[in-house]
Parts: sequence; C-alpha cells; structure tokens
Amino acid sequence: MASEDEVTLLLEQHSVAQVQEILKKTRADIECKKEDLRVMVGERYRDLIEAADTIAEMQNSAKAICGNIKTMEGLCESLQQRGLIGFKTQSNANGAERRGVSGGHYSLAVQVKVLVGVPEALWGLTERLHYLPASQLLLLAQHTHTALQLSPTAAQVSSWFPVIERQWMSITQFQSTIVRGCSALISAELTDTEAVLDAVVSVMLVERCGCAEALSRLLGLRRQALMAAITSTPTATAKAQIAKFTKLFIATLNIVYAIFVEGGEGGSLLERRVQEVVAGEGEGAAPVSLLQESSLTLSFLPQSIRNFRPSIQGSSQSLGGESIRREVSQWLDSVLGQASHTLAALLAFTTSVKALAMIRSSVWEIFQDSLDTAHWAKVTSALYGGPLDPWDCVVRSQVTERARQVVSTQLAAAKEATLQLVAKLAEDITTHHKVCREEGDISGYVWSESSGDLPDQVGWTSAGARAVTQAGGLYHKTRGFTARIQNICRTLNTQLTALLQDCCVWRLISINVFDHVFPEPMRTELTSSLVPEDKGTAEDYTALLHYLQDASCSSFMQLVGELEDLAGRHLSAGSVSGACDGWEDEPVSAAPPAACTVVVVVGRTCQALPSMCSHLQICASASKLSATVGKRLSTASKQETESWAKVRTALQEAGNRLFGLFLASLTASLHTELKAALAAQITSDVAASLAAFSTWEVVDIEEEGEGGKVVRSSIHVPAHPTPALSLALAHLCSSANCIAVHTVSRNAQSELVAGTCEAVTSAYEGFLQDCHALNQTCALQLIFDLRFVQTLLLLRDNKKLGTRLTCMVQELQQKVDPFDLDVFSPHISARVKLAAQRSQVFLGAVVPRDRQVIAGRTPASTTSSVSHNNALPVVVAVEIPRFSNVPLPVSSSKPAIPSSASAPSLMLPPTAPDMTAGKLGSIKAQNSPSSTRREMSSAALSASRSAASLFSAMSSSWFGSSAS
Repeated sequence: MASEDEVTLLLEQHSVAQVQEILKKTRADIECKKEDLRVMVGERYRDLIEAADTIAEMQNSAKAICGNIKTMEGLCESLQQRGLIGFKTQSNANGAERRGVSGGHYSLAVQVKVLVGVPEALWGLTERLHYLPASQLLLLAQHTHTALQLSPTAAQVSSWFPVIERQWMSITQFQSTIVRGCSALISAELTDTEAVLDAVVSVMLVERCGCAEALSRLLGLRRQALMAAITSTPTATAKAQIAKFTKLFIATLNIVYAIFVEGGEGGSLLERRVQEVVAGEGEGAAPVSLLQESSLTLSFLPQSIRNFRPSIQGSSQSLGGESIRREVSQWLDSVLGQASHTLAALLAFTTSVKALAMIRSSVWEIFQDSLDTAHWAKVTSALYGGPLDPWDCVVRSQVTERARQVVSTQLAAAKEATLQLVAKLAEDITTHHKVCREEGDISGYVWSESSGDLPDQVGWTSAGARAVTQAGGLYHKTRGFTARIQNICRTLNTQLTALLQDCCVWRLISINVFDHVFPEPMRTELTSSLVPEDKGTAEDYTALLHYLQDASCSSFMQLVGELEDLAGRHLSAGSVSGACDGWEDEPVSAAPPAACTVVVVVGRTCQALPSMCSHLQICASASKLSATVGKRLSTASKQETESWAKVRTALQEAGNRLFGLFLASLTASLHTELKAALAAQITSDVAASLAAFSTWEVVDIEEEGEGGKVVRSSIHVPAHPTPALSLALAHLCSSANCIAVHTVSRNAQSELVAGTCEAVTSAYEGFLQDCHALNQTCALQLIFDLRFVQTLLLLRDNKKLGTRLTCMVQELQQKVDPFDLDVFSPHISARVKLAAQRSQVFLGAVVPRDRQVIAGRTPASTTSSVSHNNALPVVVAVEIPRFSNVPLPVSSSKPAIPSSASAPSLMLPPTAPDMTAGKLGSIKAQNSPSSTRREMSSAALSASRSAASLFSAMSSSWFGSSAS
C-alpha cells in the first residue's frame, strides 16, 4: 500500500479529476491481476483432476490384468490336464497298476529319452541330405519339449533332468542347419524334382509358411543361384558359367511346373506331399518312428506325442494358375533383365568372335539335350502364358551383341594402330634427317634394282589372279610405296585378316570363305572343332557381316579424317617454303622439307591402303560374304560394292588432297622465288642484266641493198629461257620427281601443271608491274620466256591464262623497235620451239599432256645457216632424275633452224655490239590452221609408230643400280 506521504503528494500534484482517473486505473489493474490468479489456480486444479482420473484408470487396468492372469492360469491348468492325458496308459490290469504306481515316471523318462536321441538322428539325416524327415523330427522334439514344460511338475522335471535344457539348446540349432541345407538344395543345379520337393516341404514345415510363400522362396533362391552362376570369378570360364546358367534356368521352370502345377486329380505334387506329411495314416507315418525305438518304449509315450503330425501354418492349398503365372512372369522379367547386364559384363572378358561362337555352340547343345519341345511348350504356357524361347531370351542376343562389340573393338584397335604407325613415321621424319631424306626423295628407291623386284614362282599364275603379296618389289616401286609404307599396310592387313578369320568361324556352313581366309592347317582344325550350325546361325552370321561392313566403313572413314588432320597439323607446324634457299647455290638434294614430306607420306599411305590391304575391301564389302556359298571368296571380293567404293573414293580423294597441298606449296614457292630472282637478275644496270642472261645465238642474215648488192650481217637472238626461269622450273621438277610424281593421280598432275603456269605467269606479271625501265634486250629475252611458257607449260584450253600471257607479250613488244621486232620474231619463234623440245625431258613433270608432242617441223626460212648450239639450259646435272616423264619422239630429223651459234657462255662480252643497230627486214613465218592440223596429225602418227621402238630400244643398263 502507498504511504500517507505518497497520497498527500499525489493530491498536491494532481487535481481531483486526475486523482479519480488514477484510482480507476489502479482498480482496473487490481481486477486484471485477480483474473490472472483465478486462471492460474484453475489450470493447476484441472491438472490435478486429470492426474486423479489417470490413477483411477490405472487401477481399473491393473484389476483387468490380474483377472486375465487368473484366466490364463486356469487355461494353462486345463491345457496341462489335456497334455497329461497322453501320459495315461491303457485301461487293463497291468496298465492300471502301472498307472497307479509309476506310469507318470516312465512316461517322463521316455520323453527325456526322445529328446536325448533326437540330435543324433538329426545329424545322420542332415548328413545324408534327408531334410524332410529331419524337419519332422525337429518338430517332434519341439512338441515333446513343450509338453514337458506344460506338465504340472515342470519345475521339478527341470531340476531332476538338467539334460533337457542342454539337449533342447543343441536341437534348436538344427533349425538353421535344415533351412540352409534346404536352400542349398533348392539352389543347386539339380533335375531331381523329388529332392527339391522335399526341400520345399521342409522349409514350409520349419518356417511355418504356406504354398505362396514357398513359391516365392523357391524363385528367390533360384534367382540368386542364377545370378551367382554368371558372376565373374577368376577361376571359371565364361563358357562354363553361361552353360551353368542355362541349365539352371531350364531346370528352374521345369521344377516349378512339376511342383506347383503338374499333377493329377489329387492336386499338385506339393499339395499331395504336404498332405502325406500332415495327415499320414499308420504308425509308420508318424515322426516318432524315425527314432527306431522299440514298441515297448514307445508305448510309454503319450498319444499326443506318439501320434504327432506336423502342421502347416499357412495355406496348403495349391495356388491358382493366374497366381502362379503372375508370380513367375514377374520373376522372369526380373531375372532376364538382370541377367542381360550380368551376361554383358561376363562376356566383356571374351575378346574374340571364335570364343563367342564356341560358347554359342555349347549352350545350343545344352538346349538341344535339355529341352523337349512339346513339354517345354506346356511349361511356358502354364507359367508364362505364352511361348518362351530361352535361347533368344538368354543367350543369343547377348552373344550377338558382344560379337558386334568385339568387331568394333578390333576395328578400332586396327585403326588406332595404323594411325600410331603413321604418326610414328611422321615423328621420325621430323626428328631424323635420314628418314626425312629417304621418304622425301624416293627416286633412288624407285630407280634402283634389288633381288626382290621380280615375283617368285608365279609363272603359272596369271597377272589378274596374283595377290599383292605375289607382285614383287617392282610393283611397289612403280607406285612409290616405300618399305615403311608397306609395313603400315601389312600391319593393317594382318589385323583385318585376323578379324575376318575370327568372324568367319561364326558359321561353319560358309566353308568356302575358309578357303580364302584361312590357311590349310587352320582350316582343318576349325572344321573338326566346330559343331553344326545352331538355331539362327545363318541369320546372325549375315547380320554380323552387315555390321562388320558398316563398322568397317565408319572406322575407315574416321581413319581418313584423322590422317588428314595429322598431315594438316604437321603442315601448319612446319615450314611450307621450298627446299631451296637461293638460286646461286643449289642444295645437295631437292627433297621437300620435313613438313611437306609428312604430307606426301600420309597421302601416299592413303593411296597404298586400297591396293595393298586386300582385306580392306573384303571388310568394306563383308555383306557379300553371306552370299558366297558355292563360290570362292576371291570372286566375290572383286565385286564392286557401294560401301567399298565410298571408302576407296575417300582414300583416293584424301591422297589427292594431300598431294595437292604439297604441290601447291611447290608452286607457291616457285612464284615467290621466281619473282625475287627476276628482280635480282634484271635490273636497271644493263651490264648486270646482260651478264645474267645466257648466251644468245648469232644469226647471219642477207639482204639485197642498193645496186643489187647482197648485204650480209649478223644479229644475236635469244635461244634459251632466262636462267632464273630455267632453274626455278628445274628445281620444281626435281622436287616433284623426288616424290615420284608419275605415281600421283592425273588430277593432281593437272593441278601441278596449271599451278606452275599460273605461278610463272603471276611472277612475270608482278615483275613487269614493279619494273618500269626495260631496255630492248631485256624485253626480247622476256618475250622469249613468255612464249616459251606459252609453248611448253600452257594448257590449250586455258584461254584466260593464255590471254594474260599474250597481253604481257604485247606489252613487251611495245618496248622493241617495230623493224627489229619483225626481224627477230621468226627467229625467236623457231628457237622457242627448239628450247621447248630440249626442255621436255627435265621439265616433264610440269608439261601438259597436250604439249608433250611439239611440232617437229619448222617453217622454211629464206636464210640458211646451221645451229651449232645444241646445249641444254644451264641446270646442275645432279638435279636431273634418272627418268622423268619421257616425251614421245615425233620425227627422226631435226628441225632446220637458220642460225649460227657461237660457243656457249654464261656471260656476254662487255663489248657486245648493239643488237638493235641493224635495221633489217625479214618475212615472218606464218602457219595456216590447216597446216597446223596436218602437222599435229603427222606428229601423233609418228609418235604412235615410234613409241614401240623407243621402249624396245631401252637396254638393261638403264635400270642399273650403280648409276646414280
């Protein structure tokens, strides 16, 4: 409470109205606190009431429990009385005396003896795998032990006979032993239906289950056994494991049908056997008879023990067809689904089609021996609701799929091995100068003799029937296939041969395939070891060959792409410039650099694979093998198929592209270096330019002067191309001949010819654009060069390039005095043709086919002089290969060129007279189109007549290995 001072202070500080408000607020707070106090007290009182009610309910429950216990005691007493009925003897005199005196003690002793004798009997039965009698004895012992525990003197009996508990502990261990034994017997690879039936009934008795649970238990155990059969183990082979799985699978369905479905009027075997065990008649059917005790001893047993029969806790009625079908169908789906993955994992360790074929044959033999077609149809109809082919469901599909995987794996391995060999060769080329030189310049290999050039012992074999291996070394030399490329092709061919041999074992009926693929000893061994074809062998063999064809085409197409990528990487990483660093000092060899050599080697490998790998075509046309029964494979393998044409075309096109890259690098280098050489040789310094030219020929001309006098004079006429052009073209041809350009496809050769002419034309165009001050001498020499290019290098149908050359010639002619041009033109034209004829041999690689026969006739001239300059252009002799593209001779007579040449010299004398001093006239030699056609036709006729004489005149010394 507030003190009087506080009240006084309150009245002093507030008015009466404010004091009243404070009073009302204080009273309201008091009422709230009173209400909170009432609520708190009420909640505690309510909890107290609930606790009191709970105590009352517990009291009632305790009373009910006590009542139930008393009831249970009464029931137990009555059960004891009923159990003791069996201990009473028959009502006769002796029996009455025994019952009155010691009948209870004898009965008790016999029951104890039963418990003592049961373990030994159980050991004997379980060792002999007699699990059904053992189960009955176990249940008898359990029943006897229960009777002893329910006796009125159970406490005294336990104290009198402690052996009872010890025996009971040993007996209870037999329950797990019997269940394990029955499970092992059910899971075992057995065809004895009776043994499995007894094991199933034993499990039903021991574990107190019905028929439905027994079916589930049996299927579960068999499923575990099936999966364990095909689980990979280090000691078992795949063939043995799959054979075991097959036997278990067939036996499982047969056993399920025999136990749960098949039966007569009395129901299934399971139902009849359960009925025999549960309701067997006679003392011999009682479990106690298994103890082999005397009748006197057994007479002291109570009837409840002596006449004891086991009982089934669940339903012992046979299952309906729909229930069995539903259960088995689910089981089959689960088993087949898991088995497919497990079989795939198991077959993954099988790395050959031959092993798969042997597994297939073995399993097929099991099916043939184990399956009765009519009976199996009944089994599958009852258990699955329709036909079920275990061959297709279990083995065939998995083995066929694994065979495809093996084919794919071997093809991938062959492709990778080939790619690695090519990559290793490319690496050796880039790191070892010797390997680079040998693979970059194969002219020595092509034009040298060796002991293995000619084939051995093929005199009785026609050329068309010879294999590539019988062709001899000359076959490889003519195509430019070096030993390293041959090794790559042989390795791939060997791997493909092994793959084909492996695949052909799949079907013995294709014995004609063996004649080509297998040698005689292996063919005999395989024929004797294989079994006749099983179901679907022909179909699977055909499907496997089709897959082999598709997989081969896919793998080979990937190989082509990877080879091109390999060459592209080396080309981009290396230098693509020419092998020559300058024009003054020629290198020792004209072989291409390492990067270009790798491109050439990869391209030549693509060329070699179709011709040297005979089994490449067979793999790519494998679908034809299925139709070769009655034919030889060699005949079928020559049939052109779309797949093989695709692979061959891809390889050829890849080789052409790679050779095109190399040849394009040569022409690109030609353009750069030719332009630089022209700029270096033809300068504003006249003396230096003249010194760079080759010697011009001196031509004597006559003209009638004033007064009818004959005026004789001499002029100098260019007779050879500029050394820059000659050396550039000679070096290009030497580099091309190093890779045996005659082995390149015609398209690639045409591209080389067109590229060379384009490069030369572009170089001269660039030079003329950069050089504005040209004297008449240089102009005449360049006119000679351009007409030389037109005559020898220009394709006849390349009108665009011809127009460019003509424009340049006309531009240069403007720098020459018109009178001198009329005098020089016929002599230049005649010497251009002669220079073209002389240059065909060493420039054959870049000469178009339509230019290889140059007109052998030159128009007659009014002047007469003899040319003594018969020298080839200045080219280092070592750069000329032994053979190039040899032109066909068109005439035995030399063209008459009115000229008189001085001794050849590399430099003009400083005091050379001015070649433009003489203003002499001459008549141009012109040919009509008709005369040109006549000359060409006569040239072709002469060429055809002289071709045979040319090649027949070649002596064996041409092919001598000593000349280099």
